[in-house]
Amino acid sequence: CAQFIRYIDWLLTVPLMCVEFYIILRAVGAKPILLWKMIFFSVWMLVAGFLGETVFRESSVLWGVISTLGYVGILYEVWLGSASKLASSSNDPRLQGAIRALGWFLLVGWAIYPSLRA
Repeated sequence: CAQFIRYIDWLLTVPLMCVEFYIILRAVGAKPILLWKMIFFSVWMLVAGFLGETVFRESSVLWGVISTLGYVGILYEVWLGSASKLASSSNDPRLQGAIRALGWFLLVGWAIYPSLRA
């Protein structure tokens, strides 16, 4: 039951984090495709993680790897993909700082979070 509640929370908060990137970058020309890619990767990550923790526990490592691919997709968009390119092309240091701060939060915060709940 606790896993289910945790994933309901994440299903709300993780895509919202991805929406933040889009909203910030919309001022410099972000297209809706960026929003949908980020949401796709976040849902992929969460669904695969949930399946590995609850339904397919005997192959949880495999599902963890599949889930991580969604996480890597989000990181790619933020650090090297279209989100990064839009931020770099902006002359606004506040926008660039906001994207960089969100990127570090995703990289560090999400990477250590599973170990904190153990």
